[in-house]
Amino acid sequence: MAPAWRAVGEAVCDLVFPWRCTLCLAAGPAVRGPFCDDCRAELLAEAVAYREASCPRCALPVGPYADLAGGCSECRGKALGFDAAVALGLHRKDEAPWRDFVLAIKDERGAFLAPAMASLWAEARREAFEAVPSDALVTPVPQHWFRRLRRRYNQTDVLARALAVSLRREPRDALRRVKYTPHLVGRTRQDRDAVMRGAFAARRGAELKGRTVVLVDDVLTTGSTLGSAARALMRAGARRVVAVVISREA
Repeated sequence: MAPAWRAVGEAVCDLVFPWRCTLCLAAGPAVRGPFCDDCRAELLAEAVAYREASCPRCALPVGPYADLAGGCSECRGKALGFDAAVALGLHRKDEAPWRDFVLAIKDERGAFLAPAMASLWAEARREAFEAVPSDALVTPVPQHWFRRLRRRYNQTDVLARALAVSLRREPRDALRRVKYTPHLVGRTRQDRDAVMRGAFAARRGAELKGRTVVLVDDVLTTGSTLGSAARALMRAGARRVVAVVISREA
């Protein structure tokens, strides 16, 4: 579409279907997505601040003088399954609204947030993603087929596709969930690990050998789900797995 016609189309959309900032509720032509410029700038600043104050291996918050060689004191020496973790902020009610975004995007009506989250990931964690090879794959943590049949929607799918566009990397459904698992809310780390053990397998023909995989989920709690999924990718030949989430539960 020629630039002039694109501008006309955007003007008509602004008039008929105006965006409204989900945080401050501002509306008008200046709002061209889920957030107004001011609110997005604030979210970006908070995401950058969290980058500086979190462990690059497990994404847990750390102190300003923490020794991060090989991870933080919580994850150093532990087999996580994945090699690095990226989060925008903490999964808490009293923090920036990352938890709210996770809850919103779990419903299909919140899928419109996915490109905005991907944009924040790409910008706030530019250095981490610049280190990801050009042939890296972006893949979501999948649902079991039975749960997918019931819900007909998986928030990690839309997040992974949006991130692949932002990073200009190939999206691919590299995993399948081979074990139906119960919800993990309220379970201990040990219980979660036991439930998720062997829950994933690489899809046939995924072509993962020697490649870096960006593994996308909405939230990182104990790491049991992402760790199990990452191990399945590594068994299939992946060289490195980077876990990417909206929020990290501490």
